[in-house]
Amino acid sequence: MANGALPHDRWELEWCVQALRVSGCVQAARWTDLGEGEGYVHSFNGPHSLFADTIRSMRSLALAHRLGAALHAEQDRRVSLLERWAAHLRATARYSVYYGEGRDIYDVLGRVAHESLFNPVSRTYRCPGTQQGYSPFSTWTRGLAWVLLGFSESLEFLRALDAAERAAVQGPALEATMLRAARATADFYIEHTSLDGVPPWDHRRAGPRADGRVARAAGGSVRRLRALR
Repeated sequence: MANGALPHDRWELEWCVQALRVSGCVQAARWTDLGEGEGYVHSFNGPHSLFADTIRSMRSLALAHRLGAALHAEQDRRVSLLERWAAHLRATARYSVYYGEGRDIYDVLGRVAHESLFNPVSRTYRCPGTQQGYSPFSTWTRGLAWVLLGFSESLEFLRALDAAERAAVQGPALEATMLRAARATADFYIEHTSLDGVPPWDHRRAGPRADGRVARAAGGSVRRLRALR
């Protein structure tokens, strides 16, 4: 409607806007608190589970924030969707992405763990896991592609925020965190993709199970990331 592709209908437009606001709040309510302003939107497995590909849901939080939505928690406490968006991105960069720094014996620069498991009571990280990859210690390439796409999109969104919004999420530090994660995963993707451009479904299981969806998501993300330099 905004670009004239559909006839303008005020009520239909308002329903669409409201649906987008509610969707962002519903996603943000699925929250595991790690203390000191940190946390993540947990997966359908429960509060203990951070999925790498949940970064896709940050689109919903970002758009709902843009549309003026806010989550209201217990005692009608107002929760910033923007701050939860930023916290989830920090958690994904910290726990889902590896940087070759000796975190464990499978710590390879740019590797992505599909699932990160926590003790939600003590708010401590436990170990990597997976639901769709070959193992917790390999990289399910579609999850990596979602992480690469999610960070490149989020970098664009961060740069579109005004000064007050950027200050609220510690913009310079968040940008550095996302750039580091995006570059690491981009390098890993390029290194582990065959010359035909179609990566295996998991980097430890090269063979007939290739995944063209990964190439579509990651290829566009690499180009987007180059434009952000």
